[in-house]
Amino acid sequence: MDTKEFDDYFKKAYAEKAPKFDEHINIALVGKVSSGKSSVINAVLGRDRSEPLAQVGAQSGVTTKITPYRLDKDVLIIDCPGLDDVRAENSEETKKFLESIDLGLFVVTGSADASQKMNFDDLKKSVHKVIVILNKIDEWDDLEESEYRAVLKQWKIVLGVKEIFGTCAKGYDPKMRKEAPMDIRGIDEVRSGIFDFLEIEGKELLLARHLKNKEKFALGIIASALLAVSAEAFIPGSAAYITATQVVAITSLNYLYTGEVLNKSSALALLPTFAGQSVGMTAFLWAKSFLPPTGVIDVAAAGIAAVVTFAMLAAVKWMLENGHGFDEKELLKQMFGEYKSVGGRLKKGSFSDLTSKGAILTLLKQILAR
Repeated sequence: MDTKEFDDYFKKAYAEKAPKFDEHINIALVGKVSSGKSSVINAVLGRDRSEPLAQVGAQSGVTTKITPYRLDKDVLIIDCPGLDDVRAENSEETKKFLESIDLGLFVVTGSADASQKMNFDDLKKSVHKVIVILNKIDEWDDLEESEYRAVLKQWKIVLGVKEIFGTCAKGYDPKMRKEAPMDIRGIDEVRSGIFDFLEIEGKELLLARHLKNKEKFALGIIASALLAVSAEAFIPGSAAYITATQVVAITSLNYLYTGEVLNKSSALALLPTFAGQSVGMTAFLWAKSFLPPTGVIDVAAAGIAAVVTFAMLAAVKWMLENGHGFDEKELLKQMFGEYKSVGGRLKKGSFSDLTSKGAILTLLKQILAR
């Protein structure tokens, strides 16, 4: 493989993997007033009660019209009782919003209410996916578990759905005592449902960058990259594919923490910084691109690719988390070296550990906890 062939493989692989930074996300947050919609979205984004995205009313019936939350130029959440209220607004922003709603979060509370069926059906036909949330489940804390299950079943029948997420997002009301404990339940499942859908659409990064705690998502980016390079070590042109995976992961981490798009050239320019710390490893991977495929070489290459990729991305993550720029090359090299030494565990374990994202995530947490 010559330089031109490598570049061709790389460009093709990068184009297939590159995040959709130029996309938009529109989310409709629909439910009756006082259903706790504002608290739910605050909890999903992991906001502290001292700095909520959505202000929570202390009296019932506060949100009587639509409330837009523009997280940035690409992400818009509109809180409303129903889409008819959005249509009635008839502004340029709401018109564009209604043309392309990605996700609907339909929030209900209390006993099943058949009057909500119309708003739900309207939402369902207007969006790509709807997630139904039964909020304020703390209302059933003092009752038998069967009572809560019965209400959940009733809502499923009324709305004609198979899945409803039970949640509690108590603690964002500004009139609550500061020392009063927050009660957050079921939100992790809702968040996972949201991001599972957005990942299918290729838009998960656009919302993830607004999460208060980005650790879990960052580890997911690294785990996905390790899973990919471990498999790419077995295919012709592996060096180009592995490099594309690494560059995509670097740009993804940068966007997650900064909200800025790091172009492909800038990300590629970082690689020599890491190569200076592991000349033997990168040379081996390059050689693997044209060596005859044998099981021993493939497995060895997969292990090396995983260690190098882990060290690169863990160093990038650390730099971003701690407010350092990529121009601080000596610090970047230092962190790469430190993570490379602890990342050796990725080679020592069973190769099967590198074929499962769940297993890789477990390994990452163990390694980074040291």
